[in-house]
Amino acid sequence: MTHTFELNSADVTANAKDANPGDGVCATAAGTCTMRAALEESNALNLAPGAILITPAAGFTGNINPVASGYQYMQTGSVSNQDSGVHFLVTAPVTIDLKNVVTVEAMADAGGALFHVNGPDIEFKNVTQMLSGESSFVMGPKANGVTIDGGSSVTQAHYGPERFIVYREGAKNITLKNYRVQGFYDSGTGTGLFYFNAQNNTPIENIVIDNVRVTYTVGGSCNSGDGSGCRTSLMQFLPRNQNVVVDGFTFKNSFVSNLTNQVAFPFTTGTAAGYSVKASNINIIDNEFINVQGYGTGVNNAFITLPFGKIDGKNQITGNQFVRAASGQTHAVVWNGNTTTGSAGDMRIANNYFNGYTGTSVYLQNTGNVNVEKNTFGARSASQNRPGILEENRDGTTTMLDNSTNANGRVMTWYPTGDAAVLTNDAPAGSIQVDSPLAADVPACVATLDVTAPSDLPLPESTVDLDLYWTADRTAEIYLGRVEGLTGSSAKLLLDLPVGPQKFPSTVVGEFDEATIVDANTGAGQGYVRMQTVGATTGQSSQYSRMVGFSGNCRPELTINQSATQNDSTMARDLHYTVKSSLPLDPASVTAGVVDVTAAAVSETVDAGRLNPRSVSVKPISGTANREFTVIARVDDSSKVTAGIAAEKVTSTGGLTNRAAAGSTDPDITFINPVQAKPGSFTLVTGEPAGKQYQLTIASGAPKPSSDLNFVATPDQAATDNSVELSNVNAVIAAGAMSSSKIKVTAAKGDVPANTPVRFSHTVSSDDSNFDGLVVNDLLVKLFSTDPSVKITKRAFTDVGDASSPAQIMATGTEALAGARLTDGQAVCFVYEVSNISADDWATELTDIMVTDTDTRLGDDGLIGSVPSLAVGKSTLLSACGSLMPEDTTVGGSR
Repeated sequence: MTHTFELNSADVTANAKDANPGDGVCATAAGTCTMRAALEESNALNLAPGAILITPAAGFTGNINPVASGYQYMQTGSVSNQDSGVHFLVTAPVTIDLKNVVTVEAMADAGGALFHVNGPDIEFKNVTQMLSGESSFVMGPKANGVTIDGGSSVTQAHYGPERFIVYREGAKNITLKNYRVQGFYDSGTGTGLFYFNAQNNTPIENIVIDNVRVTYTVGGSCNSGDGSGCRTSLMQFLPRNQNVVVDGFTFKNSFVSNLTNQVAFPFTTGTAAGYSVKASNINIIDNEFINVQGYGTGVNNAFITLPFGKIDGKNQITGNQFVRAASGQTHAVVWNGNTTTGSAGDMRIANNYFNGYTGTSVYLQNTGNVNVEKNTFGARSASQNRPGILEENRDGTTTMLDNSTNANGRVMTWYPTGDAAVLTNDAPAGSIQVDSPLAADVPACVATLDVTAPSDLPLPESTVDLDLYWTADRTAEIYLGRVEGLTGSSAKLLLDLPVGPQKFPSTVVGEFDEATIVDANTGAGQGYVRMQTVGATTGQSSQYSRMVGFSGNCRPELTINQSATQNDSTMARDLHYTVKSSLPLDPASVTAGVVDVTAAAVSETVDAGRLNPRSVSVKPISGTANREFTVIARVDDSSKVTAGIAAEKVTSTGGLTNRAAAGSTDPDITFINPVQAKPGSFTLVTGEPAGKQYQLTIASGAPKPSSDLNFVATPDQAATDNSVELSNVNAVIAAGAMSSSKIKVTAAKGDVPANTPVRFSHTVSSDDSNFDGLVVNDLLVKLFSTDPSVKITKRAFTDVGDASSPAQIMATGTEALAGARLTDGQAVCFVYEVSNISADDWATELTDIMVTDTDTRLGDDGLIGSVPSLAVGKSTLLSACGSLMPEDTTVGGSR
C-alpha cells in the first residue's frame, strides 16, 4: 500500500472536489478528505492493484448522504437505462474499506447511481448501507476484477433504492460475497437486486454471488417514509432478449427467504428466443431458498427458468434447498432446450431438496440427456397419486421429475419387487451394499431390497446406477444412497435406513420439519422405498419408480440363558451363558461389562460376603452372524449365579441399542466350590504330642488342576495366643492331584477354658483360573486342657440286608464278635457308637465331633461323619460299609 486516503468529511457538494487530482494527497480546497476527493485522486493516479486504500480517519463515523443539500454528481449522463447520473465514479484500481463505520446512504428518493464502477481491480470491503435513490452499484463495461466483500444494505429510510448491482455489457469477474442485502423497491422488470442491463450482445462474464443473505421480514411499509417493508426480485434482465449475454454466472452458499410476488432466476419468460437471455456456465449451488412464493405459475414462470434453447459450457444446479411457500409457483426448475436431437447442453441437476412445487419440481423438454440425480422431495411436492404402485413414466402427469419430449430418452426405471425387509442374519450371498450418504455417527438399520430391471420400452442403458429414496407417503424425502455399475436383470440390495428424526427446511425460517424412517424408541420402520435409474456413462436419468413398504423391526431383542451344554449344578469355575439377538450386533458393544452377574448364597457357601460375581469374557459364536454370543461368568464361592443384560446396553450393527432388558427362561447356574479344608473342625487337647490332622482337598467330580494350588494358612489371634501351630502353613495341591499332604495341628500344653475356639484362615492362588482365588473354609480348632472323653465303640456286621442306617445294619446283619475270623475282601459294615463320657469338672456338651477311620476306603476318605453336638452322657451312632483288608483299622478314639 503506497497511498492511504483517510476520509474525514461527509461533504458531497461542489466543495467536496479534490483541489489537485493526481498529487497523491486527498484534500479539498478546505483541506478535508471527502469520498469524492479520494476517488478523484485514485482515478487520477491509476496505480497498480493494492496500492491505494480509501478508509475512514480515526474517529470519523456516520453517514455520507449523497443527496444532501447542494450535492453534485461526480459523473453526469446515463450509466444504465435506469440511472441518469452517478454520485461517485471509480475507474482505477483501489481498495475502499469503510470498516462498517461509515455508510453512504441517500436519505431521500433522489439522485442517480451511488457508485459507477468502471475500471479494473477494485475492491469494496466492509461497506454498510450502500444505498441511493436508484442503483447502489453499476458495474460498467470496463469493470473487471471487482469485489464487494462484507457488509449489508437494508432499505429502512424510504423506498428509493431499486437495484443493488447493475451489470452492463462487458463487465467481467464481478464478485459479491459475505453480504446481506434486503428490501429495495419493486416496479417490475426495471428493478431487482441483481440487474443485468446490456445495451448490446457483448458478454457479461463471470458473475459470482457468494454467501449473500437476502432475507425479507414480515410487516413494515414501502413508501417515502418507510422502506422496511420493501422487497424486490432477486434478478432481472433487460432488455429480455439475446442482447443480454451472460457467460459464467455463479450463485452459491447463499440464503434467500420470504420472496413473495417476485422472480428469482428468470433467464427466460417464454418458449422463444425473444423471451430469453443467452447464458452459459450457470452454477446455482449450495443455496437455501426458503418460503419463496415467486411470480406466476406454469413452466414459463418457474423459480429457475433456464435459458430457452442450447446452453453452452458446464452448468449445474446442485446442493440447493427449494422450499416454496404455501402457494405460488408450480415449478422449481424448468428448461426447454429447443433441441429435438442430441442434447441441448451439459447440465446437471443434483443433490437438491424440493418441497411444495405442485406441478413438477424439475421439468425438462427437448433437452436430450440431463443428469438429474440424488434430488429429494418433501411431502408437499407433486408426485403420483396414491397408492404409488406404478412407475412415474408418463408426460402430463403430476411428477417430481418430468422427462417430457426428448428429455433423457424418457427411459423406464428399475423398480423394487417387494418390501424392504430388516436384515436378521448374514447378508444373502450375492447381495450388493448400497453406498450410504449417512454420517458415521448416525445409527442405521440394515434392510434388504429385491430390485429388477424394466421390461417396457424405452429401456435404460445396460449398465446403470441406482439411487434409493425413502418417502413417508409418495415423494422422496430422504436419499438412501447409490449402487453403481449394476448390470443384469435383477439384484438384491442392502441399504442402511437412518434411525430417528431427519430434519428438513420448513416454510418458517429457522424452523424445521421432521420425518422418521425408523422410530428410535420402538425400532419400527415406516414409509416406503423407491428408486431412480441413472445411466452409468451417459448420466441419462429416469423418473421415479413405484414404492414398497417395510417389514421387520430394527431394534435388537435379546435373551440370555445358561448354555445348552452347561451342567447345573457344577464345580467347574467357568459358568457358560448364551446371549441371542434378533439382529446382528456390533461385537464391540457386546463386552463383559454389559453383562450383569449377581450371586446368592446357597447351603454350601463359605462366606456370602466374598462371592464376587462377575463376567470375565464375551465372544461371538462362529457362524451366527454376530447374533449369538457366549458369556463366561465366575464367582469365588458356592452360590446361585444369575446373568442379565439391561436395556440400552448393546448395539446392533446399525447402531440401535436393545430397547428392553434381555429376556430369560433359565438364567441361573449353581456353582459348588470344590476346594475344602477337611475336616473343617475338630477338638484338640493342649500338649497332646500327636495332635490332629487335616488336609486341603478338591471335591470328587471337580476338574483336576492344571497347575499347582498354593495355599497359605493364617492363624487368628487366639491361635497365636494359645501357641497352636501347623506343621505346614504353605500347603500345595500339586497339578493333577486332588488333595494336599496332611497337615498336623498341635497346641502347646497349658490350661485353657473348655471349647476355646481358634481359627486358621486360608487363601489359594494358582495359574489355573478354575481355582485361583477361590474361597477356602477356615479350620476351626476347639481347645481343651484335658481330653473331654469321647468314647467310640466300633462293631462289625456281616451279611447285612439293609445298610441305610446304623439301626438297620444292626437289625439285618450278623455281628462279628471278638475272635471271629473273617476273610479278606469280605463285605462288612461298621457301626460306630459315639458317647460323651466327660464328667466332673470337665463335664461339657461336646460339639463338632469328627469321627474318622484309618481305613480311608470307609466314609469320605476315612471321614465317617460328624456330630454337631452331644450332651453329657449321651451317645449317637454312625456307620460305614466296605470290604476287609489285612491290616489294623482300629479307630483309636478319633474326634
